[in-house]
Amino acid sequence: MQPIAFCSRCRGMRVGWNGPYVLHCLLCKKWISKSSKLLILTVLISILVFAFHTPGFVVSGNNPQQPVQEASLQIPVPHVLPAAVDPAVRTIDAFLQRYHVDETHRGRVAESIVNSARKYNLDPRLVASIMIVESRANPFAISTADSIGIMQIHLPTWGNTAEREGINLFKIEDNVDFGVRILKDYTRRFGLWEGVKRYKGWNADNAESTQSVEDYLAKVQSTYAFEKPAESAELLQ
Repeated sequence: MQPIAFCSRCRGMRVGWNGPYVLHCLLCKKWISKSSKLLILTVLISILVFAFHTPGFVVSGNNPQQPVQEASLQIPVPHVLPAAVDPAVRTIDAFLQRYHVDETHRGRVAESIVNSARKYNLDPRLVASIMIVESRANPFAISTADSIGIMQIHLPTWGNTAEREGINLFKIEDNVDFGVRILKDYTRRFGLWEGVKRYKGWNADNAESTQSVEDYLAKVQSTYAFEKPAESAELLQ
């Protein structure tokens, strides 16, 4: 006859390989540590859960009554600015879009350009044109001339200032603001287009530099004039 075990917690049970006795051994008897009991119990519960788990979708079968869960496709959402956004930001965003600026950060670039252009009293379309020529709005652009970021800040010239003032040249807002600040200083001292030449890094005593900066200025002016609205044209006259 199979022996019977008694426990104040589990009550009577048959000794042997059966559910009540196994649980009694795991939960009540002293021959296994408390931490091991918890581990084994967790494993058993996990096995039971997965053994009786019903999948949420059917892979195959011809039964029309079986529920089938449709796969959800992650479709990229086009870049859309909020309806209440600043009209100037929306205008620059559209301008950048025509030059195929990456939509993942285009709105952020447009907002940075407008904010800094207003801060330093410059035409945001001009700033955007310089940025397109310099880096095509790539925040991590690094040139062979040691210029970095979206506005291509020249490190040998401005690196110490950026470090001293804690300017992160790989952050869109910091780089744009510092670049517009530099451009404003040049345009104030030398006039608009001469200031743009200085922003490029013009050495008037070097013929090769002069040709390079003239080509640069032509690119900026061509970009600026692309489908230029009348109000922007008046700002540069």
